[in-house]
Amino acid sequence: MKKKFLVPALAVTVLGGGIAGSVLNISAFATGNAQTEVSQKEEQKQLEKEVKVTKQEGIDIALKEVNGEASHIELENEDGVVIYSVEITDDQGQKHEVAVDANTGKVLKVEADGEESENEDGEENDKEEQKRLEKEAILTKEESIVIALKQVPGKVKDAALEDEDGIVVFAVDVIDEKGHEQEIVVDAKSGEVLKVEADDEEDDEEDDDDDDEMDDDNQ
Repeated sequence: MKKKFLVPALAVTVLGGGIAGSVLNISAFATGNAQTEVSQKEEQKQLEKEVKVTKQEGIDIALKEVNGEASHIELENEDGVVIYSVEITDDQGQKHEVAVDANTGKVLKVEADGEESENEDGEENDKEEQKRLEKEAILTKEESIVIALKQVPGKVKDAALEDEDGIVVFAVDVIDEKGHEQEIVVDAKSGEVLKVEADDEEDDEEDDDDDDEMDDDNQ
C-alpha cells in the first residue's frame, strides 16, 4: 500500500521544487530590476553633482529654442558630456528633443521626432541603390580606374558607382600631374569614357549660370 503513494509523493516533491525554483527566479529577476533602478538613481545623483546648470534652467534654455511645453527632462552622459535631454511638444503638436550642455548651457542639438528614422531610411535606400548599381555594372571599380588613368594620368582620389541620367557609371576623381583635380566618367557596362571634366570647369559653369540669372533679374 505504501508503494501506491510513493509516485504521487515524488511528483509533489518535484512539483514543489519547480514552484520553489520559479519563485526563486522571479525573486532574482525582481532583485535585478531593483538593483538597476538603484544604480540609475546613483548615476543621476553623481551627474547632478557635476553640473552647473539646474534642471529648471535647462528647461528654460530648451524652451527658448523650441516654443511649446516641456514633457520630460533627463540628465545624461553623452560621449563624456553631461547634458539635459529635454523633450518638448511644440504648438503644432510636434515633439522635439533639445540637448543642452548641463555645464555651459549651450544648446548642442535640436531634433524633431522622425528625423532620425528618416535619416536611417535614407541610408537604407542608398545601400539598396548601390546594390542595384553593382548588379547592373559589368566593369569592376579597379577596371574603371585603369581606364580613367589611361585618359588622365595621375593619382586616384575617389571612385564611385553612380546613376547618371539612367546610365550606370563610375565617376573617378583623379589628381593629374599638374595637381588639378579631374573627374572621368566611365560607362560601367561598356568601359567607354563618357566625360572628362576638370573641377575648375564645373565651378566656372556654375558661376556663368549665376551671372546669367543676375543679368535676367536686372533686365
